[in-house]
Amino acid sequence: MQETRIYVCHGPTCSQHQARQIWSALQSEVRACRLSDRCELIVSGCQGRCDHGPNINVYPNLTKYAHLTPEKVRRIVHEHLAEGHPVAEYTYRDEW
Repeated sequence: MQETRIYVCHGPTCSQHQARQIWSALQSEVRACRLSDRCELIVSGCQGRCDHGPNINVYPNLTKYAHLTPEKVRRIVHEHLAEGHPVAEYTYRDEW
């Protein structure tokens, strides 16, 4: 049973800004860390933070990540998904 759901924005803006690379990095790192049985990756539509993409949302306990790169995603997998510690410096802040 998956405990964590990761919604990867594939809206028009994020799709133009590395959404596929984010998706691929997530898939690879989740598999490498043997988290596939705990994490479900889901393609989402626009998450409404177009100026801050690419974006992902992690549930439960919603954490919104923005301005992502494949390298940042790898860190999120290790620290947030594997160890349970959200990466504060990559989280979306309303004041952006």
